[in-house]
Amino acid sequence: MNRLAVLSSGGVAALAAGAAAAFLLMRGPPPSLGEEGIFQNDCCGTVTLAEGRLSMNGSQSVLYDVGRDAQGPFILPRTYVGAYEDVGFEVDGSQRARKLRLDHLPGPKAIELPMGTRAFVFEKKGPPVLLPVSG
Repeated sequence: MNRLAVLSSGGVAALAAGAAAAFLLMRGPPPSLGEEGIFQNDCCGTVTLAEGRLSMNGSQSVLYDVGRDAQGPFILPRTYVGAYEDVGFEVDGSQRARKLRLDHLPGPKAIELPMGTRAFVFEKKGPPVLLPVSG
């Protein structure tokens, strides 16, 4: 009888863990707070914010959170996104993540990425041009 009780409680725990995992996988991206868009800088390429992910120049993407503090709205990537030895920008899991400043929310027109003691401003690109579908 004790074995049966142990097995059933273990089965319940496994079922609960499976349900929690399914919930996390099925809930989808976090809701946008109006931050999404493509931002560009003439020297450094693009930063894309979409569906809770940040991508630099179309490469590796990282999850981010949106927040606000005394200095205003920001994006906080879950992994460091910033300067790479005055050469460009990188995603680096070995460094502490830094806030990337937005000029305002919703609908920011600029995002500021730190680079040492300086910062680069990426400005929002216009809406994408829709091309006609040829049939």
